[in-house]
Amino acid sequence: MVNIIVELSKYLIIILMTMYTYLCFSIFGYYDPDKKKRMLRRQNVLMFTIHIIAFLVMYLEKQDIKLLAFYLMQVVLFGTTILLYTFIYPKVSRLVVNNMCMLLCIGMIMLTRLNYEKAVKQYVIAAGAIAVSFVVPVIIRKFKKLSEWRNLYAIAIVAVVGQVSYGAKLGFTVGGISIQPSELVKIIFVFFVAASFKRSLEFRNIVITTALAAFHVLILVASKDLGAAL
Repeated sequence: MVNIIVELSKYLIIILMTMYTYLCFSIFGYYDPDKKKRMLRRQNVLMFTIHIIAFLVMYLEKQDIKLLAFYLMQVVLFGTTILLYTFIYPKVSRLVVNNMCMLLCIGMIMLTRLNYEKAVKQYVIAAGAIAVSFVVPVIIRKFKKLSEWRNLYAIAIVAVVGQVSYGAKLGFTVGGISIQPSELVKIIFVFFVAASFKRSLEFRNIVITTALAAFHVLILVASKDLGAAL
């Protein structure tokens, strides 16, 4: 019986994912705010439905009560994230928030199925990152000079990527959680692009920004550090 439920759940999740993806694109064809809100809420329903199906299947397979507790923790995280973002930042793109939570949801499902302990660690990291993300817009508004440090961001990117490329192991562990400083390159690169485009949208500046992006990715590909290249 469990095997039948597992097999059926695969097709059901595929159907629900297809519906979610369809809403991601079809929402741009509507200009009525109320219609868009209904579609965004429908996305949330689809996400939480996929989430509960996946965890119910895992529970049926393993009969471990910890999975249900972990599921509830994730529901609280996703629900709080959606509610707080829309409350604190009324003009936030709900579609972006929905997609962020959806990707986290899928990631949590995959990690939990592979390794419960690692999934819990990833949950803690995700919760911390989301908490930090709530204050990032405030920091950016307060520290307006961040947009003037384009050259500093470029130097930081090249320095970190260069060290990783030549075999230096920059990982370290804090509280049992492995941290890879090369991951910071992704954040620094976003700041670099934003600062660069704020300075100028001329063709020459776009070429320079694109060239550095290509250099960054090519170095990581050559060093086989494709994880940081993503």
